[in-house]
This record gives sequence, C-alpha cells and structure tokens, in this order.
Amino acid sequence: MFGKKKQDEGPLTATLDWRDIRRFTAAPFGASYGISPDMYHRCAGLNSVWAKTPKGHTLKWALVAFVDQEVEGEKADGAFGLFTDPEHLRPICRLLEPDAGKDGSLVYTATDDQGRTIGTLTKVPPSHRLFKHTWRIDTPAGQVIHGRNSRATKQAHHLAAREILNPLNQLFGALEEGTGTDGGPRGRRLFWIDPADNSKRAHKTFVMQSCSADFASVTDQGPATLDRRLALLAVIAEGRSLHLASR
Repeated sequence: MFGKKKQDEGPLTATLDWRDIRRFTAAPFGASYGISPDMYHRCAGLNSVWAKTPKGHTLKWALVAFVDQEVEGEKADGAFGLFTDPEHLRPICRLLEPDAGKDGSLVYTATDDQGRTIGTLTKVPPSHRLFKHTWRIDTPAGQVIHGRNSRATKQAHHLAAREILNPLNQLFGALEEGTGTDGGPRGRRLFWIDPADNSKRAHKTFVMQSCSADFASVTDQGPATLDRRLALLAVIAEGRSLHLASR
C-alpha cells in the first residue's frame, strides 16, 4: 500500500512468536541466514535471536527474541533471559543462576515470563575424555531430553537425521557434512533425543539438533515433546558454554 512503511523501518521488536519457531540462530552471520541487510545492521551490537516457522510459512528469518547477556565470546555459565524487545522489558523466559552439584554438574531452573518454573536444564560433566559436557532437559511433566554429541549417539539417530532434515537447505547442508562454510555453523553438533523410547524408532525420539548457538532445528516430532522456550534456552546455554569467537 502506498505510504506504508517497510517492516524493516518499524520498531525494533520480535515479530515471530516463540511458539511457532522450528529453526533458529542466536549467532547469525549476515545474509547467509536470509536476514535482510537493513535488519542485520539495525541489530548490530544486540544479542538477537532469529527464527523460521515450518517450511513454507516464512521465507526470511524473523526476530524472535533478544538475549540480555553476551552469547559469543568467552565461556559463560551464568543466568540469562530472553525478551521480545532490545530494552529487555518484556520477558519471554529465563535461566536462573545454576546450582552446582557434587559431580561437577550445573543445574539451571528455567522460568516463564511470570517467573513460573517450566523445567530445568542440567550441564552434565563428561564421562569420557573424547567428549565434552552433555545436557539434560527435565520438564515438570517428567519428560527428559538429552543433548549429546552426535558422534556419541546411536547410528540410528544419524540415519533418522538424514531422513528428517532437508539436505538441500544451505545451513542444513553444512551441518549434515559436519562442517561449516566461511561464516557457517561453528562448534560441535548435538542431537537432542528423548531416551524414554528404547525401540529402534529413532525418528520418534529425535527432537532437535543444534550446532553451538549458531543454528538449531526442531524436528517434526519435537513440538509435541519439547517446549520451544526450553529449546531456545538450552541451545543458547550450550553456545555460551563454549568459546565462540565473534565473527
């Protein structure tokens, strides 16, 4: 319509509801993520989170949240929150300061916008020298999701990932090969799985994959099991636990 402002010129605020997201990044790298140059520059210096809905619903990546702490840089294990505005006035969810366990684990309580508990996230110390820490998400309903190094999971989950994820997508392609192009995903690849089902139906228990805070995708089975707020908090916590040099 004539005289209507472009979306990129409106107030800087989240335009995509966290309930609708299926793919997201908390450490985007310019146009390779389908973010318009204007919006990318407007968010420079902010810890913005970008996301997409299921395939075909959203062509470009849209703003879904702002993080009130640094995502990239030195390793960090402290609390952080997600907000719909860059001033951090309208909360979505938060990870509180962790409690340290005797085994070296860190247990975070996750809360919603009203401060109510929506689950816990545990950073589990490594049990094998070849791998780093893993993660565990626990929900009030008793569901458990494990975030494990993809190399430590069953081959069935690798095969399921190849069937579920779209290999034609540029970002998925980088993850699928275990490498990233210049400016592509950094860090290790995690598979987030529901260990409750011990059957061989790996595609039923594989709910998300991620690569540091650079990129994550919730599978078709994920929404029924994994609260997207917990998914966001877990992936960002993983990214903050690594040393991600700013690009």
